[in-house]
This record gives sequence, structure tokens and C-alpha cells, in this order.
Amino acid sequence: MIPEKLAKLIELLTEKTKNKKAIWSKGSGDSQFKISVAEGIAVTISSWTDNWNDHFEVLVFNSNGNIIQRFVTDNNSTSKDYQLLATFHGVASDQYYKVDETMDALLSSVNSDEVIGNIEKLDKAPEEDDLPF
Repeated sequence: MIPEKLAKLIELLTEKTKNKKAIWSKGSGDSQFKISVAEGIAVTISSWTDNWNDHFEVLVFNSNGNIIQRFVTDNNSTSKDYQLLATFHGVASDQYYKVDETMDALLSSVNSDEVIGNIEKLDKAPEEDDLPF
């Protein structure tokens, strides 16, 4: 079971991120996101899949860069812990990739009367496609 203070930290960071008051960075892996909180203190959230199990790992680093708290869960763990970390990873990922902003821009563009798409591509013959090979 996830430690109480870590769960509270995750809940607060999740809410702060949802409210657009937390800026996440890319971590070392494709599915790792990190945030610096205060004076070198940082939190990372990672996800990966193996053998059809989804895993989440949250790490808390002190100001010296040492891991002081670590929690890992997978879809076989208690649903509350798994859901907490899955939601946390989701909001961090969405904030980093600017999902809401991108979707709002797309909806605005598609909903307008303006022509959308790349008009230059329409002038090319099919054999002139920019293929990577």
C-alpha cells in the first residue's frame, strides 16, 4: 500500500497539474515525466508494460539527488494505488504534451469556416509524395 504522505503528495500534484499550475519536463525515458518542486527536490512518474502488465513508478528525490521515496504499482496491485498512479501519470503526460491546448486548437480550427490542411500537398502528383525511401 502506498505510504500516506506520498499519496497526499501525488493527489496535490495531480490537482495542481490539472489546474495548469505545474510544469512537467521529460524524464530519461519515453514515458517518464519529472517536476522540480523546491530547492532541488524533484518527483518523477514513469510507466512501462511487460508481460501484459502496466506498471507505474513514482520517485521522490531530495535536494542531494538521492531517492528518498519509491513506490511501484501494476494493474495487479490494489485498484486504489494503481488508479492513483495511473491518473498522476496521465495528467503529467497530458501537461507535458499540451494535450488540452492542442485539442482546443484542433477543435477551433475544424469548427471554423477556414480551409484547413496543407494546400501545397494538393498540387503534387501522387508519385511525388515525400516518402522516406
